[in-house]
Amino acid sequence: MNLFGKILVALNLVMSLVFMGFAVAVYSTHQNWREVVQRDPAVATPSQPKGLIFQVEEALTKNLALNERIKALTSEIAQERKLRDNRLALLETEKEKLKTEVAGKTAEIVTITEDKTKTTAAIEALTAEVAKKTADNDVLAKAVDDAKFQAENFYKDVLVRTDELAKLGAEIAKVKNQTKDVVGENTRLKTVLTAYHIDPNAPIANTPPKVDGYVKAATTDGLVEISLGSDDGLSRGHTLEVYRPGPTAGATKYLGRIEILQTKADVSVGKVIPQFRRGNIEKDDRVATRFN
Repeated sequence: MNLFGKILVALNLVMSLVFMGFAVAVYSTHQNWREVVQRDPAVATPSQPKGLIFQVEEALTKNLALNERIKALTSEIAQERKLRDNRLALLETEKEKLKTEVAGKTAEIVTITEDKTKTTAAIEALTAEVAKKTADNDVLAKAVDDAKFQAENFYKDVLVRTDELAKLGAEIAKVKNQTKDVVGENTRLKTVLTAYHIDPNAPIANTPPKVDGYVKAATTDGLVEISLGSDDGLSRGHTLEVYRPGPTAGATKYLGRIEILQTKADVSVGKVIPQFRRGNIEKDDRVATRFN
């Protein structure tokens, strides 16, 4: 055997030993993995846990349970999502409704603001007009006071003139009783009246001023209290017409005529003249100088 043959024999021996080592290692390894895979859970310890096949079965069971849980959660999520979509749709509808309401309220606010501006302008105009009316009323009040003062002076003058006329009447009566000559007496009376600027041919009448008021109270015995007095120019002996206004002129009812018995500043008392009575006089009936 040459050197090459010896080398081949040695190489075969070495390779045989190597392959034998691999075989032993593979066998040993095969035995360890089998125990790892199939180790009984009853003999498992913390350092040597149960076999992988049992762990896989346990993992598969857990996986199935987790899949069922995932399905349940997926169904719940789908329902929640559906509810959320419905809620979002309702909220969107409510949002559009609120937008419409806000637009309407905004328009109302604009309208109210415009009305407020107009009202403020109207109030300012009315305030200015009231101020003007107040000033006019002050002027009228002063004019009324002046008129009252003049009326009082005129009334005093009338009283003086009345006394003078009374004295003149007494003088005329005295002269009339003393004279037998009627023509001469009439001539003298005319002369005296003319001297006092009185028309001897004018009829004597007690005509009230033009007034218009209402009945404040009335009694069954014919006494009537009215809202007019001496401030309105009324005095004892004046006569006024009483009527009840209707919706039309034809429906207005004439009730009669009253004669003033007593006057105060703003109220008078009169008595119904029987021959002119045409109905019962009641509170709030109208009184006037003449029937309108």
